[in-house]
Amino acid sequence: MDKTVLPIMDKTVLPSDKSIEDRISQLPDEMLISVLSFLMPKEAFRTSVLSHRWKCLCPFLPRSLDFDGLYTMWEIEREKKSLQFERKKFLQWVNDTLKSCRVSTIDEFRVCFELDDGSKSHVDGWIDFAISKGVKRLELDFTARSPFKDASNFYRFPNESFTSDKTCIKSLTSLTLKYIRVTGELLEHFLSNCPLLERLHVDNSEDLVNLKIYGSSLKLKYLHIIRCLEFKSIEINAPNLESFGYVGNEIRLHVHSAPRLLDVRIGGMYSHPIYYAFGSLSSYLYQLESLTLDVHSYTYNGVEFPEFQTLTKLKHLKVTVATNEGSSLLGLIPLIEAAPFLHKFVFELILSKINFPKKARKVKKYPNEHLKEVEIVGFAGRAIDIQLVVYLLESAINLEKIIVNPYAPYIVGIPRPENVRTTVKFEGAREAAKRLKEKQLTRAEFVIM
Repeated sequence: MDKTVLPIMDKTVLPSDKSIEDRISQLPDEMLISVLSFLMPKEAFRTSVLSHRWKCLCPFLPRSLDFDGLYTMWEIEREKKSLQFERKKFLQWVNDTLKSCRVSTIDEFRVCFELDDGSKSHVDGWIDFAISKGVKRLELDFTARSPFKDASNFYRFPNESFTSDKTCIKSLTSLTLKYIRVTGELLEHFLSNCPLLERLHVDNSEDLVNLKIYGSSLKLKYLHIIRCLEFKSIEINAPNLESFGYVGNEIRLHVHSAPRLLDVRIGGMYSHPIYYAFGSLSSYLYQLESLTLDVHSYTYNGVEFPEFQTLTKLKHLKVTVATNEGSSLLGLIPLIEAAPFLHKFVFELILSKINFPKKARKVKKYPNEHLKEVEIVGFAGRAIDIQLVVYLLESAINLEKIIVNPYAPYIVGIPRPENVRTTVKFEGAREAAKRLKEKQLTRAEFVIM
């Protein structure tokens, strides 16, 4: 077969740079801005080097400003970079972006980096900017790397700027504040003056003590208060509330009205019980579709749950347990069996190597006809969790899939750089999972992560 020989093109016949057709830049401004809007702010602004026209468009493109510094936080932790230096660079990046931004409105404004009250003047300006642009979703995540960081140095939300201003923030639909000092008075003000607010999430705020959620016109659908150590009480009268979460010390919990409640998360801290919360929620447990429980139990008897009313609508159950090797997890069984139509069960284990004498326990196995999927995170391959897994494999007669993950729950699902590898798992856990799989206790798909 003859082969056609293609001639090598002489450089002299190549078109000059000026004659190369740039079809992308010929697109209308609206279309180019739409394309750029799918990029992260940092990536979008890098396109300004392509041409003067692109540079002119960039200030008009972002409808969502997401300043995510999580990758940098990983680098600080792994490569021992200077937090002070990287924080200065982060502040400069956000400030420069906002100075060049010319959009009239933004949908989302999110900042994720470890910031404190030393950056208050910058953050105050960012909040003013976001509010002035009619922001819908505002998230400030200043999560500290160290759990023992002095909370008195956390960024303090500018209460006076909002509580003294009686104008409505009509656009705000979602507010998320993490590692930020915010008072109940300010949160109540937001609820009263943001007629469209549907989502409120507060994490690690020691200025939050009491909170009242009242109002027949409230749009609020999601309310989660997480690890606010000084929190004492909450009263809820929210006609549209669908998801309620509280993790922390025992509080005075009064749920006066929540007719649409479908999802609940309750968690204790430092061995604080969670059972007290079920009393206030008892009128709504029967209608729940999803339930998440965080339990700390380092007692000899292990995890124990009170007798539950039948949870006829519950489809998704997630339980996180922090306990020791000598405890038992079989106390979870009454809870599982209280949900006859449970579809998915997720169990997370945070195991301490504190050994107490093991106490043998026997349980009756009732066939569970509806459970389809089980996920075990933090599987240690010890007697404590093998007992629970065997029970689930034998009782869930129509089980379709079981996932066993030996890695610690606190690292699973957290985005991190590809070059970061972690081995936070118990020795021999994977081998124990393989032995369970080989026993063929179930026909379900058995996945070992």
